[in-house]
Amino acid sequence: MITLAFLPGTENIPLRAIAQWRSGLSAADQQRIALMKGEPRKTEFVVTRKLLQTLAQQRLGVAAEVVSTAGAAPRLLTADGHTIACSISHSHKAILVAMNTVGSIGIDVEHHRPKSVAKVVHRYFWPEGQTHFANCSEAESKAWFYRQWCIREALVKYQGDGNLFQLLGMPLQLTPGTRGLISQNKTTTVAVISSGGAQPELCFPNLDQDAQWTFAPLNPETHLAELTPLPSQ
Repeated sequence: MITLAFLPGTENIPLRAIAQWRSGLSAADQQRIALMKGEPRKTEFVVTRKLLQTLAQQRLGVAAEVVSTAGAAPRLLTADGHTIACSISHSHKAILVAMNTVGSIGIDVEHHRPKSVAKVVHRYFWPEGQTHFANCSEAESKAWFYRQWCIREALVKYQGDGNLFQLLGMPLQLTPGTRGLISQNKTTTVAVISSGGAQPELCFPNLDQDAQWTFAPLNPETHLAELTPLPSQ
């Protein structure tokens, strides 16, 4: 099972809920939060962990804790000692989390920013990519840029190592058995790299008055309803 949960923004989550979730984190996570600067960063950290824990509970029926060490991808550790691959990304208060029970996973979410991306393309992208970018309209070129950026960021997380800017300097290559998928609308791009053969599902979490998460599949009419095949460019 490969499941992603996308939260468009954290601004509507009650502070009391965030405080409650933070108090339930491990001592190691509490120490990490204490070293962080700025409340938005701390909120993102707390919410991503709560979201992953609840994703495991809702989808798998197991209690799990997010564990991570410096230089390594996070993992979900279940109460009975099993580990599940997971990945985390956030951008402009939007949060994306994922877990994969049948293989590895890497994800990325990016909020499209108004500033030009041409300098990044000209400095880091491979020659054919630069040509493709130059021949697109402004709207098409920015959408294409974020697809290329996000799928490679997801690949870095999937591999657990690698250099994003080095990957931007060459056409994307995935090893056999690895799947790259992208979903995009006018403001957001979501990318996932996974293995294990399962089809990823993308869900929206909703917060009710009791500060509990519930999950439902995305509305098929929304732009982020389905993960679409990776473009060939």
